[in-house]
Amino acid sequence: MRQEINPSYAHLSDFVATVPQKFETDGTLLFKGRNTIKKFVVGGESIVVKRFKKPNLIQRVVYGFFRKSKARRAYLNGGRLIANGISTPVNIAYIEQKSGGLLEECYYLSGEDNAPSIEGRLNETKDFDKVMATDLACFAADLHRKGILHDDFNCSNVLYHPQSDGHYHFSVIDINRMRFTDGYPSMAECMENLTRFTGRMDLFEFVATAYVACRGLDSAYVGQMLEVKRRHDKRWRQRKAFTTLFKKHKKS
Repeated sequence: MRQEINPSYAHLSDFVATVPQKFETDGTLLFKGRNTIKKFVVGGESIVVKRFKKPNLIQRVVYGFFRKSKARRAYLNGGRLIANGISTPVNIAYIEQKSGGLLEECYYLSGEDNAPSIEGRLNETKDFDKVMATDLACFAADLHRKGILHDDFNCSNVLYHPQSDGHYHFSVIDINRMRFTDGYPSMAECMENLTRFTGRMDLFEFVATAYVACRGLDSAYVGQMLEVKRRHDKRWRQRKAFTTLFKKHKKS
Protein backbone atom coordinates (compact mmCIF):
# COMPACT_ATOMS: atom_id res chain seq x y z
CA MET A 1 0.00 0.00 0.00
CA ARG A 2 1.26 3.44 -0.90
CA GLN A 3 0.11 6.49 1.00
CA GLU A 4 1.04 10.09 1.67
CA ILE A 5 -0.22 12.17 4.57
CA ASN A 6 -0.28 15.93 4.85
CA PRO A 7 2.33 16.71 7.57
CA SER A 8 -0.28 18.82 9.38
CA TYR A 9 -2.36 15.64 9.80
CA ALA A 10 0.35 13.22 10.83
CA HIS A 11 -1.66 12.52 13.98
CA LEU A 12 -4.18 10.70 11.77
CA SER A 13 -1.63 8.24 10.39
CA ASP A 14 -3.06 5.28 12.34
CA PHE A 15 -6.54 5.97 10.96
CA VAL A 16 -5.26 6.44 7.41
CA ALA A 17 -3.55 3.05 7.52
CA THR A 18 -6.87 1.35 8.36
CA VAL A 19 -9.08 3.05 5.77
CA PRO A 20 -9.06 0.21 3.17
CA GLN A 21 -10.16 -2.26 5.86
CA LYS A 22 -12.77 0.02 7.49
CA PHE A 23 -14.25 1.72 4.45
CA GLU A 24 -16.83 -0.88 3.48
CA THR A 25 -18.38 -1.31 6.93
CA ASP A 26 -17.68 1.89 8.87
CA GLY A 27 -18.36 5.59 8.35
CA THR A 28 -21.45 7.50 7.21
CA LEU A 29 -22.37 7.18 3.54
CA LEU A 30 -22.56 10.55 1.77
CA PHE A 31 -22.70 9.44 -1.86
CA LYS A 32 -22.68 6.19 -3.79
CA GLY A 33 -22.38 6.11 -7.55
CA ARG A 34 -19.40 5.62 -9.79
CA ASN A 35 -17.33 6.62 -6.76
CA THR A 36 -18.26 6.17 -3.10
CA ILE A 37 -17.89 8.94 -0.49
CA LYS A 38 -18.10 8.44 3.26
CA LYS A 39 -17.54 10.56 6.34
CA PHE A 40 -15.57 9.40 9.36
CA VAL A 41 -15.17 11.19 12.67
CA VAL A 42 -11.79 10.61 14.30
CA GLY A 43 -10.98 12.33 17.56
CA GLY A 44 -13.66 14.93 16.89
CA GLU A 45 -12.36 15.66 13.37
CA SER A 46 -14.60 15.05 10.34
CA ILE A 47 -12.78 13.31 7.51
CA VAL A 48 -14.30 12.76 4.08
CA VAL A 49 -13.00 9.67 2.29
CA LYS A 50 -13.59 9.17 -1.42
CA ARG A 51 -13.02 5.72 -2.85
CA PHE A 52 -12.67 5.92 -6.59
CA LYS A 53 -14.28 3.37 -8.87
CA LYS A 54 -12.18 0.25 -9.37
CA PRO A 55 -10.11 0.72 -12.53
CA ASN A 56 -10.40 -1.66 -15.47
CA LEU A 57 -7.37 -3.68 -16.57
CA ILE A 58 -5.97 -1.01 -18.89
CA GLN A 59 -6.44 1.66 -16.21
CA ARG A 60 -4.78 -0.59 -13.63
CA VAL A 61 -1.68 -0.71 -15.83
CA VAL A 62 -1.75 3.00 -16.68
CA TYR A 63 -2.24 4.13 -13.07
CA GLY A 64 0.15 1.50 -11.82
CA PHE A 65 3.12 2.50 -13.96
CA PHE A 66 2.54 5.59 -16.12
CA ARG A 67 0.11 8.07 -14.54
CA LYS A 68 -0.70 9.33 -11.09
CA SER A 69 -3.86 7.78 -9.66
CA LYS A 70 -6.98 9.92 -9.30
CA ALA A 71 -6.52 9.94 -5.53
CA ARG A 72 -2.92 11.09 -5.75
CA ARG A 73 -3.81 13.82 -8.24
CA ALA A 74 -6.64 15.04 -6.00
CA TYR A 75 -4.23 15.19 -3.05
CA LEU A 76 -1.57 17.10 -4.98
CA ASN A 77 -4.10 19.39 -6.64
CA GLY A 78 -5.63 20.20 -3.26
CA GLY A 79 -2.27 21.37 -2.01
CA ARG A 80 -1.69 23.53 -5.08
CA LEU A 81 -5.13 25.11 -4.87
CA ILE A 82 -4.70 26.02 -1.21
CA ALA A 83 -1.23 27.39 -1.91
CA ASN A 84 -2.80 29.62 -4.58
CA GLY A 85 -5.47 30.94 -2.23
CA ILE A 86 -8.31 28.87 -3.72
CA SER A 87 -10.66 27.28 -1.21
CA THR A 88 -11.06 23.51 -1.26
CA PRO A 89 -11.43 20.96 1.56
CA VAL A 90 -7.97 20.49 3.03
CA ASN A 91 -6.00 17.61 1.51
CA ILE A 92 -5.33 15.11 4.30
CA ALA A 93 -3.98 12.01 2.56
CA TYR A 94 -4.22 9.59 -0.32
CA ILE A 95 -3.94 5.81 -0.40
CA GLU A 96 -3.14 3.48 -3.29
CA GLN A 97 -3.52 -0.28 -3.10
CA LYS A 98 -1.55 -2.19 -5.71
CA SER A 99 -1.00 -5.81 -6.66
CA GLY A 100 1.93 -6.77 -8.84
CA GLY A 101 2.46 -3.07 -9.52
CA LEU A 102 -1.09 -2.68 -10.87
CA LEU A 103 -3.52 -0.31 -9.15
CA GLU A 104 -6.38 -2.07 -7.36
CA GLU A 105 -8.09 0.77 -5.48
CA CYS A 106 -7.35 4.30 -4.35
CA TYR A 107 -8.74 6.66 -1.72
CA TYR A 108 -8.59 10.41 -1.19
CA LEU A 109 -9.02 11.84 2.32
CA SER A 110 -9.96 15.47 2.82
CA GLY A 111 -11.60 17.84 5.23
CA GLU A 112 -15.31 18.54 5.09
CA ASP A 113 -17.11 21.43 3.39
CA ASN A 114 -20.84 21.37 4.03
CA ALA A 115 -21.60 24.40 1.86
CA PRO A 116 -24.29 23.93 -0.83
CA SER A 117 -23.46 23.84 -4.51
CA ILE A 118 -24.36 26.73 -6.80
CA GLU A 119 -26.76 24.45 -8.71
CA GLY A 120 -29.88 25.48 -6.82
CA ARG A 121 -29.25 29.24 -7.03
CA LEU A 122 -28.28 29.25 -10.68
CA ASN A 123 -29.41 26.31 -12.82
CA GLU A 124 -32.53 25.29 -10.93
CA THR A 125 -34.31 28.63 -10.69
CA LYS A 126 -35.86 30.67 -13.50
CA ASP A 127 -34.62 33.98 -12.08
CA PHE A 128 -31.05 32.98 -11.27
CA ASP A 129 -29.07 34.85 -8.62
CA LYS A 130 -27.32 37.55 -10.65
CA VAL A 131 -24.97 38.54 -7.83
CA MET A 132 -23.84 34.93 -7.51
CA ALA A 133 -23.50 34.60 -11.30
CA THR A 134 -21.33 37.74 -11.41
CA ASP A 135 -19.22 36.56 -8.49
CA LEU A 136 -18.84 33.16 -10.15
CA ALA A 137 -17.59 34.81 -13.32
CA CYS A 138 -14.95 36.73 -11.37
CA PHE A 139 -14.02 33.56 -9.47
CA ALA A 140 -13.47 31.76 -12.78
CA ALA A 141 -11.40 34.70 -14.00
CA ASP A 142 -9.29 34.50 -10.83
CA LEU A 143 -8.74 30.76 -11.33
CA HIS A 144 -7.57 31.43 -14.88
CA ARG A 145 -5.39 34.35 -13.79
CA LYS A 146 -3.63 31.93 -11.45
CA GLY A 147 -3.20 29.40 -14.26
CA ILE A 148 -5.80 26.96 -12.91
CA LEU A 149 -8.17 24.99 -15.13
CA HIS A 150 -10.69 22.81 -13.28
CA ASP A 151 -11.57 20.29 -15.97
CA ASP A 152 -14.87 19.42 -14.32
CA PHE A 153 -16.03 22.98 -13.61
CA ASN A 154 -19.73 22.24 -13.25
CA CYS A 155 -22.32 23.54 -10.80
CA SER A 156 -22.16 20.52 -8.50
CA ASN A 157 -18.42 20.98 -8.01
CA VAL A 158 -18.57 24.65 -6.98
CA LEU A 159 -19.82 25.38 -3.46
CA TYR A 160 -20.87 28.81 -2.22
CA HIS A 161 -20.42 30.62 1.08
CA PRO A 162 -22.54 33.79 1.57
CA GLN A 163 -20.55 36.79 2.78
CA SER A 164 -21.69 39.64 5.03
CA ASP A 165 -21.54 42.12 2.14
CA GLY A 166 -24.10 40.19 0.09
CA HIS A 167 -21.51 38.58 -2.19
CA TYR A 168 -20.28 34.99 -2.31
CA HIS A 169 -17.05 33.13 -1.67
CA PHE A 170 -16.58 29.86 -3.55
CA SER A 171 -14.81 26.59 -2.93
CA VAL A 172 -14.22 23.72 -5.35
CA ILE A 173 -14.44 19.95 -4.99
CA ASP A 174 -13.90 16.90 -7.22
CA ILE A 175 -10.42 18.16 -8.02
CA ASN A 176 -8.59 15.17 -9.48
CA ARG A 177 -8.99 16.52 -13.02
CA MET A 178 -7.13 19.84 -13.12
CA ARG A 179 -4.44 21.54 -15.15
CA PHE A 180 -2.01 24.24 -14.11
CA THR A 181 -0.20 26.74 -16.32
CA ASP A 182 2.20 29.61 -15.78
CA GLY A 183 -0.11 32.61 -15.97
CA TYR A 184 -3.29 32.70 -18.00
CA PRO A 185 -4.08 29.64 -20.14
CA SER A 186 -4.85 30.41 -23.77
CA MET A 187 -8.15 32.18 -24.36
CA ALA A 188 -9.37 29.11 -26.25
CA GLU A 189 -8.70 26.97 -23.17
CA CYS A 190 -10.42 29.47 -20.89
CA MET A 191 -13.51 29.63 -23.09
CA GLU A 192 -13.78 25.85 -23.36
CA ASN A 193 -13.26 25.53 -19.60
CA LEU A 194 -16.36 27.63 -18.89
CA THR A 195 -18.76 25.58 -21.03
CA ARG A 196 -19.60 22.94 -18.41
CA PHE A 197 -21.20 24.83 -15.53
CA THR A 198 -24.63 25.19 -17.13
CA GLY A 199 -26.80 24.09 -20.00
CA ARG A 200 -28.74 27.37 -19.89
CA MET A 201 -27.73 29.84 -22.56
CA ASP A 202 -29.24 32.81 -20.71
CA LEU A 203 -27.14 32.06 -17.64
CA PHE A 204 -24.07 31.30 -19.69
CA GLU A 205 -24.31 34.57 -21.63
CA PHE A 206 -24.69 36.52 -18.37
CA VAL A 207 -21.63 34.83 -16.84
CA ALA A 208 -19.63 35.17 -20.06
CA THR A 209 -20.34 38.91 -20.16
CA ALA A 210 -19.31 39.30 -16.51
CA TYR A 211 -16.20 37.15 -17.07
CA VAL A 212 -15.04 39.35 -19.93
CA ALA A 213 -15.64 42.43 -17.78
CA CYS A 214 -13.74 40.94 -14.82
CA ARG A 215 -10.75 40.30 -17.07
CA GLY A 216 -10.98 43.69 -18.78
CA LEU A 217 -11.30 42.06 -22.20
CA ASP A 218 -12.96 43.38 -25.34
CA SER A 219 -16.71 42.69 -25.29
CA ALA A 220 -16.35 40.95 -28.67
CA TYR A 221 -15.12 37.90 -26.75
CA VAL A 222 -18.64 37.31 -25.45
CA GLY A 223 -19.82 36.33 -28.94
CA GLN A 224 -16.87 33.98 -29.30
CA MET A 225 -17.65 32.37 -25.95
CA LEU A 226 -21.27 31.82 -26.95
CA GLU A 227 -20.16 30.12 -30.16
CA VAL A 228 -17.75 27.86 -28.25
CA LYS A 229 -20.61 27.00 -25.87
CA ARG A 230 -22.98 26.14 -28.74
CA ARG A 231 -20.39 23.85 -30.33
CA HIS A 232 -19.67 22.19 -26.99
CA ASP A 233 -23.36 21.56 -26.27
CA LYS A 234 -23.91 20.20 -29.79
CA ARG A 235 -21.07 17.69 -29.32
CA TRP A 236 -22.51 16.74 -25.92
CA ARG A 237 -25.96 16.09 -27.39
CA GLN A 238 -24.46 14.01 -30.19
CA ARG A 239 -22.44 11.91 -27.73
CA LYS A 240 -25.50 11.40 -25.52
CA ALA A 241 -27.65 10.37 -28.49
CA PHE A 242 -25.00 7.90 -29.62
CA THR A 243 -24.67 6.44 -26.11
CA THR A 244 -28.46 6.07 -25.80
CA LEU A 245 -28.66 4.37 -29.20
CA PHE A 246 -25.79 2.04 -28.30
CA LYS A 247 -27.46 1.03 -25.02
CA LYS A 248 -30.77 0.34 -26.78
CA HIS A 249 -28.99 -1.76 -29.40
CA LYS A 250 -27.15 -3.69 -26.70
CA LYS A 251 -30.41 -4.53 -24.90
CA SER A 252 -32.18 -5.70 -28.06
